[in-house]
Amino acid sequence: MDNITGILIDSSVWISYFKQNENIVTGHVNLLLDEDRVALCGMVELEILQGLRGKEHTKIEDLFLALHFIEATQQDFIAAGLMLNQLRGKGVTISSSDCLIAAQCLRCNLQIFTLDSDFKHIHTLKKYTI
Repeated sequence: MDNITGILIDSSVWISYFKQNENIVTGHVNLLLDEDRVALCGMVELEILQGLRGKEHTKIEDLFLALHFIEATQQDFIAAGLMLNQLRGKGVTISSSDCLIAAQCLRCNLQIFTLDSDFKHIHTLKKYTI
């Protein structure tokens, strides 16, 4: 995958997508999937899997296995920790998982497609907008 055009879809978008309501989010996710531009990281996968009910995981597993998987590195954890520290110094508190996701996007030059307002505090992060 060309990292410049890759999009990491955050769990907030996946949750909207899996509700299967036809909306603008669903249309954009389908387009990105058709273009093979979607990346997945372990933290997003974990966030989605923890909220599933019953056998929902079987239909999601196949989809997630087909995506470009971004492995977390020690560098990502260091960058996320420093990012959290810097934001806290500015009076901003966001989740460590969001900072880890952001660090992976930054390292891999990926845009993030999210509905989560926490990511707006990370100004160097490229956001996919609809």
